[in-house]
Amino acid sequence: VNSFSKYFGMTGWRLGWLVLPPALVPAIERLAQNLYICPSTLSQIAALACFQPEAIAEFERRRAVLKDRRDFIVPALSALGLTVPVAPDGAFYAWMDVSRHHADSWAFAHELLHKAQVALTPGRDFGLADPQRWMRLSFASSMDDLQEAVRRLGEVMA
Repeated sequence: VNSFSKYFGMTGWRLGWLVLPPALVPAIERLAQNLYICPSTLSQIAALACFQPEAIAEFERRRAVLKDRRDFIVPALSALGLTVPVAPDGAFYAWMDVSRHHADSWAFAHELLHKAQVALTPGRDFGLADPQRWMRLSFASSMDDLQEAVRRLGEVMA
């Protein structure tokens, strides 16, 4: 199971694929028909183009760039006391523990937005397991933007 959103950076297109044994295809097709009618023709044509060698090479380049950003942001957040317990390996988000700084991630996200002009997403949008303790940061933006965000967070949290 994979998605074009994360693997190919096609967020919002709502496309994915599934590799499975041929015997399971009819059952999955019936299930899929109950979930959607079909993506647009343009989306399907664009999705097919993603499997061309030139496109794969570009996506591998993008993956390397995201790895560099991840390798920057995880230790930078930890240095601010925002622990990332598991380094992201399949998405461009860092899931961080903010409990050393605040008891409520919603309030903390609001505070950081207004004081540092850095937008972080509170944990309550991602589940019920201690959501006030967690926030999510996207590292899909440029390295310059990430460095500036860390600088601003550091100033506010000092």
